[in-house]
Amino acid sequence: MYLRTSKTTQYMLQDKTLTQILKAITDREPIHKQIPNKGKIVFNKIVPYLFIYRIPQSGKDRMLSELAKSEQASIIFNPEAEGEDLNKWIPLISKALADQFGTCLLVEVWTASEKQTEDIAIHLSQKNALDLAEYLAKNIHNEAHELFVDLKKTSKLPCPPNQSPIVETAAAKANIVIALGISIRKRYQSIEGKNLPLLARIFRESLAKSLSRLFFEFVRLHTNIRAAHFKMKVHERLNEQIYEIDNVLLKESMKFDFLLLTTPINTHEAWLQFQKDGYRKTPTFHYRPIPVDPDLVKRNLYNLRIEDIYDPTVAYLFRDKRRELDDMMTMLASRNTPDFKYGSLMVFGNVSDDLYETAKALLIAIDATPAPEPVEEEYLHAPEFAKLAEQELRYLQQQSPKFASTVRIRDDISGVMVNHGVLNISKEYKISRRRALALIQHEVGTHIITYFNGKEQNFSIFRQGVPGYEQLQEGLAVLAEFLVGGLTNDRLRILAGRVLAVRHMLMGHSFTDTFSMLHEDFNFGIKPAYSMAMRVYRSGGLTKDAVYLQGFIELIRYIQNGGDLNILTIGKIREDYLPIIKDLMQRGILRQPALTPRYLQAPYIDKLNNAQHFSSIFKMINY
Repeated sequence: MYLRTSKTTQYMLQDKTLTQILKAITDREPIHKQIPNKGKIVFNKIVPYLFIYRIPQSGKDRMLSELAKSEQASIIFNPEAEGEDLNKWIPLISKALADQFGTCLLVEVWTASEKQTEDIAIHLSQKNALDLAEYLAKNIHNEAHELFVDLKKTSKLPCPPNQSPIVETAAAKANIVIALGISIRKRYQSIEGKNLPLLARIFRESLAKSLSRLFFEFVRLHTNIRAAHFKMKVHERLNEQIYEIDNVLLKESMKFDFLLLTTPINTHEAWLQFQKDGYRKTPTFHYRPIPVDPDLVKRNLYNLRIEDIYDPTVAYLFRDKRRELDDMMTMLASRNTPDFKYGSLMVFGNVSDDLYETAKALLIAIDATPAPEPVEEEYLHAPEFAKLAEQELRYLQQQSPKFASTVRIRDDISGVMVNHGVLNISKEYKISRRRALALIQHEVGTHIITYFNGKEQNFSIFRQGVPGYEQLQEGLAVLAEFLVGGLTNDRLRILAGRVLAVRHMLMGHSFTDTFSMLHEDFNFGIKPAYSMAMRVYRSGGLTKDAVYLQGFIELIRYIQNGGDLNILTIGKIREDYLPIIKDLMQRGILRQPALTPRYLQAPYIDKLNNAQHFSSIFKMINY
């Protein structure tokens, strides 16, 4: 027989629930409580702030509800529903938080009235809430320039229309509780009331990221605890779904090796034939079979429910990586066709006019310098170079016993490349001894170290490489060459020549045209000119080689501005990801790099103290 719970029994249960919540706050223990017919109270971590969403009579707003669920501490409830008045609970909860931390911040969100013209209005009445409101507004603007944000100062404590304030006046006057209100215009809905998912995402993610920073700033300025002690534990927010999505992204990316699949397997044979043809006939390149069906990989990628992830930073990381993998699949599907080039522009970017002019000027400046006295070079062949690389791997293993990598000599690649943390060397490869240390720091000290450091993070994306990581990665690798004294004028010429070759290819010139331009107009040797042209024209036109010089120039600017180089080795990242990296480190999700490359240690790091070197790319020329 079904027995209905009496109202008296229900109220007793709810009073018991309130007691449990207050005890959890005192004990600093996470607590989740569903209040029958009313709503839900969640503390993923006991923190000195609370995010509140009172469901209006018109019904729950999906975007605001999801925003509340993304916060560490939140209350979502219907104030009109039958049962205990949770409006009376909130002052008790906020007082308990203030007793623990010295003060408490309450942030309430609601749907704006039709009269509001701003996308987001931040309401406040207390003087000590002004700095926090301005900080929040600035962060929202930085996250989404298209959103119009304004502050609304009032004499009454902020609250939604037709509702009473949830903060007691006495607590507000004593600054025990600081209250902010956020009213949001429903621009993310159509006239018919349908959700516009892309706009809703912009609102939710920009607000979530900004609120995360606001809460950290509040903890730092207004509470009696150190913000550094406030890092959340990873398992408190990163649920199984997030790791499942990360594992699928890793699994799909491991099905193919993009660089190997887009690099010819007959580079040496094609070079010999190119010589026989008098350098007048475009070589024929052969490639490995593609081991995946691009359409099936794309289907697996878009079956991932990334939109269900409440953490906006993690959702952005995954969406960005999925988009890049999608673009790479499109490129592989169009390998050796004109469409490949357009996919390359999407993934690796174009050559700007500024970069093109800088590359030309660099070649002119280097060619105008007196040539050094010729010296007899000692060359290392593949086995000897491999031994030097293995020595560097053993050096790194001393820093972390978990570190492991190998060196392989292969007959199906050209030059040297790192794939999935392994150094691959062509059996035809040779290099001068004076350049060998520089190349080892480029390949092992940068590419392998960032792979391993990324592997030590919670998300595989940091070892796979975030979208567009190549520019910063190659810039850092060229910096490594400079710091160990191996960035020669010839090497600078090659970096500049690659930019010219990419630009020439994009303008529609043929392989032989670009080869002749490099050899005849800019005095590159026949073999280097062939190698540069091969790299640029492989698979139908690859623009990746322009990122070396561009990345080095951007890194020089980063150093000029006092940027921290160590954080750049945390994984395979790009520079505009640094705020995301710092946010995730602050939250305890990412950890400090496990390995430090040789070139960022004494005596090589001392070179960074010479500011003259880093005033311009042209200061890198050996005059």
